[in-house]
Amino acid sequence: MTTTDTSPSPALLTRDQQRVAARLVYGGSNQLIARQVHLAVFTVASHLAAARRKLDRPGSSRAVLTHALLTAREVPPPSAGPAPEFTEHDRKVIRAVAEHTLNAAIGEAIGVRADDVRAEIDAVAAKAGACNEVHLVGLGHAWGILGESAPSGAFSGPASTAGAA
Repeated sequence: MTTTDTSPSPALLTRDQQRVAARLVYGGSNQLIARQVHLAVFTVASHLAAARRKLDRPGSSRAVLTHALLTAREVPPPSAGPAPEFTEHDRKVIRAVAEHTLNAAIGEAIGVRADDVRAEIDAVAAKAGACNEVHLVGLGHAWGILGESAPSGAFSGPASTAGAA
């Protein structure tokens, strides 16, 4: 028997893993996320490690994990205002941070030395109003720079943690 119904894919992450991951896209540290969801820092790290395994991203950076979470629609993108006027290079930086863990690979993707990658990321994050590269990737999804993800209003996500550290 075939059907034309397409029900949404079941979530890969548990509800607790999603609670933690939903705060990750705002760029929060494990310590901040632990305070927000009333868990131990170790438990937050464990949930993020499980998310990496489930999304086949072992050893990935937090920014790459965020990109995978948003692409898989496991969590909503952060709320965001209008996108700044990004250059093509700025967009390339955002895509490289979302797709590569190592500075050498990011540098190769954007055409700069690995030693200069941090400055490039920081400049684009500042232009975006992001607190760090993880938040930058989340905003990249919210603005449609990094492909399809659920609209930020489609879920009830956490309040922005961009100002908290």
